[in-house]
Amino acid sequence: MKVTESSARAFANDFVDAYWRSCSDEDDERRVASWDAALTEHHLRVPGYPWAYGGRNWSDAALVHFWSLCAEYDCPMPDPVATELVGPLLLLSADPSQHRGHLQAIAAGQASWELVCLDLPSSPVRRLKSDAPVDWVLLIENHADKPSRIGILKPWPGLQRNLPPTPADFENGLILSLNAHEMLLKLLRDHQPIAAVWRNRALLKTLRKLSSDDPMARANQKLCELEILQNAQETLCRRLIQSGDREKQLVVTKVAREIRTKSLQLRHEQLGYYSLTEATPPGQNEPTEPSHAVIDAHFMIEPITLISDFFVNHLETHAKQGS
Repeated sequence: MKVTESSARAFANDFVDAYWRSCSDEDDERRVASWDAALTEHHLRVPGYPWAYGGRNWSDAALVHFWSLCAEYDCPMPDPVATELVGPLLLLSADPSQHRGHLQAIAAGQASWELVCLDLPSSPVRRLKSDAPVDWVLLIENHADKPSRIGILKPWPGLQRNLPPTPADFENGLILSLNAHEMLLKLLRDHQPIAAVWRNRALLKTLRKLSSDDPMARANQKLCELEILQNAQETLCRRLIQSGDREKQLVVTKVAREIRTKSLQLRHEQLGYYSLTEATPPGQNEPTEPSHAVIDAHFMIEPITLISDFFVNHLETHAKQGS
C-alpha cells in the first residue's frame, strides 16, 4: 500500500489530537493506557515497518513528523529495545517473513525482549535486566576465535542467575546471523533511529524542570548548550531526511547519542550523589499490577547507543584478537 508523505502527516496530526491532546483532562494512568492501545490499533508503535509486519510503511520524512509531534506534546514514546533493535534486526534477516509472528507481536506491544551478550569461551553473561519477566531473549555471542553470531532464545532457567545457556537451551533457538558484527553495522547504516533524536527533547525538558533560576549557574549554561545543540540536530535531521543524504544522517545520530550521554551526566549533577542509585521503597519486591505511568526517557535503554558504543566496539576488539 503506497502512502504519501502528506497523507501520513495529516494522519499523524489527527491521531495526536484525538488520542492525546483531547484527553488532557483524564488522569495520567488512563490517558497513557488509552494512548498505548491506540498506538497498537493504528499501527503506530512501529510506523516505519511494512504493513505486513504491523507498521504503516511510512517514509523517514513521515516518521520525523510523527516523532516530532510526540516530542512537542509530550506523548509517551514506545520503549525502543524491541521496536528499534530487535524488530529492525528481524527485518534485516534473509527471510523476514519467517519472523512475522515476532514482528507483529512487537508492533502490538505484546512481547517483551531482553538483550544478552555472551562472551566465549569464558562465557560471562552481560544482560539488560528487565523489571518484568521477558518473553524472548536476543542473544549476541562474542567468539574470540570465530565470527560472533546473533540468535533468539526463550529465557533459559539459569538466566535469572546470570548463567549462560546450556546446549539443551539452544535446541529450540534460532540463529539470526552468523556474523554479528556485519549485521549490527548494517543496522546502524540502514535503520536510522529517528525516534532517538526526538526522545532527547524529553530528556532536556526534564532537565529544564530541575534547573535553577540562575541563568549564570554552570548547570544552567550547560543545559542551554545542549538545548541549542538539540535544536540544531532536529533541524539537520529534517533537512537530511528530505535530501536523502543518509551518510550525513549517521553524523546526526552520533551527535544525538552524545546529547543523551551529556544529559545523563547533567542530571546526575543536578540531583547530586543520590541520583547515582535508585532508592527502593518498602514493598518494592511485592507483586504489583503493571503500571501505565509514562516512562522517564532518562531510564529508557537506547539500543542504538548500546550497540554502537558497547557491542560493536567489543566485537571489533574480538575481531582484532582473532586476526
